[in-house]
Amino acid sequence: MLKNLSLRFDALEDRILLRLVSDEGEQQLQLTRRVCARWGHDLQQLVATSAQAPARLDAVAQTNLAAAHHQAMAAQATTYRETAPETPLPALSPPQLVTGIACGRRHSDGRWLLRFSTQQGRDWTVVLTSETLHGLVDVFRAQVNIAQWALPPMALEAVATVQAGASPLH
Repeated sequence: MLKNLSLRFDALEDRILLRLVSDEGEQQLQLTRRVCARWGHDLQQLVATSAQAPARLDAVAQTNLAAAHHQAMAAQATTYRETAPETPLPALSPPQLVTGIACGRRHSDGRWLLRFSTQQGRDWTVVLTSETLHGLVDVFRAQVNIAQWALPPMALEAVATVQAGASPLH
């Protein structure tokens, strides 16, 4: 069972370090800019699926509904922001380079699945609740912003920017 999941930008490696702590132990995975670009798109799809917007809504309304749903769900997630740079914990093995991430939903209980495939041929599957998924999306976005990789914004970010700068039409 997953106990902790953390993301941290490693400026020296120019990668995001994903740390998974479970009953079986700890594993550290490195995410490149290219993998994060694809994963950001996939996470956006999961957020949209989670919102369950009616198909009859236009694309803008679906995006707005997904953004509002995401904000509500992420607010319920237990996340921790570190005030000082994280001290790397000793890992049982060196971080493994992620080459792909498959995302989906388990039909039996509706939980979200993330399968990380590595260059070494190993896979790690993480099972998340909806709240944890949405919390992860926020932490992921924050780390990508820290990395300053100039990746395209997720639709959630575009909606937040429009809402923040909106003015009344009188």
